[in-house]
Amino acid sequence: MRIRYSLILLNCLIYISFFLGFILKENSAGGGETDFHHIYNNIILFKNFDLNEINWFTYESTALPIYYLIIKYFGLFDVQFLNLFNFILAISIVLIFYLILLLLKKNNKLLVENYVLFSISSLLLLSPYFRTSTFWSLEENIGYLFMLLSIYFAFKSQTKLSLILSIFFACLAFYSRQSYAFIVLVTFFFYYKFNDILSTKNLLVVFLFSILLLPSLYFFFQWNGLIPPYAAADRAIKFQTVNIPVILSICLFYLIPFFILEDKNKILNFLIKKKIIFVITLLLFFLFFYENIQTNDVYYKIKLGGGILYKLIFHFNFLIQDFILQKILFVIISWLGFISIFFYSKKSLSLAIFFIIFIIIFSNANIIFQEYFDPMITILIIIFYKTKDPECNFTKLYFMLFSYKSVLLLSSLMYYYKFI
Repeated sequence: MRIRYSLILLNCLIYISFFLGFILKENSAGGGETDFHHIYNNIILFKNFDLNEINWFTYESTALPIYYLIIKYFGLFDVQFLNLFNFILAISIVLIFYLILLLLKKNNKLLVENYVLFSISSLLLLSPYFRTSTFWSLEENIGYLFMLLSIYFAFKSQTKLSLILSIFFACLAFYSRQSYAFIVLVTFFFYYKFNDILSTKNLLVVFLFSILLLPSLYFFFQWNGLIPPYAAADRAIKFQTVNIPVILSICLFYLIPFFILEDKNKILNFLIKKKIIFVITLLLFFLFFYENIQTNDVYYKIKLGGGILYKLIFHFNFLIQDFILQKILFVIISWLGFISIFFYSKKSLSLAIFFIIFIIIFSNANIIFQEYFDPMITILIIIFYKTKDPECNFTKLYFMLFSYKSVLLLSSLMYYYKFI
């Protein structure tokens, strides 16, 4: 009973802080106000022109435009209505996440109270990036809605209607941001049966994806590439080796609280069995990544992006001031991120697809921001790993994630409101 009241109290604090953040226009991710100017320019662009009249050189985004088409359809051009829409959207995402956890509780026979699962779903509201995207009406949250709806209908039942809805929302997620190609692949492999290639179900899956993704070719043709020309001029797609350790370090940051709660014997056995692979990969990490970390890269020189661990090592260098030692430490941290990803991916094809797609896509990005992975990794690890772990104590998981994310949120607020 004491735990229940503790969760209720903490949840109240979460929702109160979220509501206050909405009223006060909190900017805990740092880029909310700047990004909103780009967003609103796009909204006005879609307000004034039909889709076939858009001058894509004035479209200030890297994403496919489903967000703006929805805004245009519902006439959400007034800022107040737009903000309210995004607030409702955020709460809806939490509720859908909760419904997914309820389905998985039933499907996997989890011994956990519903209020604990609701508490876990509410942790999304502590993410500084989820909050900033909500409070400043940014593009990101619409993708979470479609992704979670796709997962919900995939787990809900094996009916044809659920299949159609799951594929439909997976494709809409892709139209919200190209990096959501991973949920398209996850959904495809969830339904497609390779042992019966010519089955009616397989043909339906291929047909639905083909039809629903076909319109994306219109945008890629108009853009002459995978991203709009405005963004391509500033963020040209080009493989950057330094992005890989940055991506892996960010992934490690979000996997740490899950690792802390893992059975230590399970981790030890994993490390012992794969020790030769890990030693070889550590050497390869130093061979391929060490020299690419330089003082003239965008993360170090401009202090833009890179993630929390990068900033702690290179920008808050009160512990280690020697640049060579900083590079060594960051390569090791990135390698640990690789090991963490390997640990979770080998137990879930869906997680493996996610990490592979994100590494491929963002290794070609101009700058890596932490918001690309938060709260995405938390959502996916809970859905595709923790709900299948019979040893998972969801109450402990909640308290661990609440503490971890609270510190992240408070640190972000201090960083952007005090230090900059």
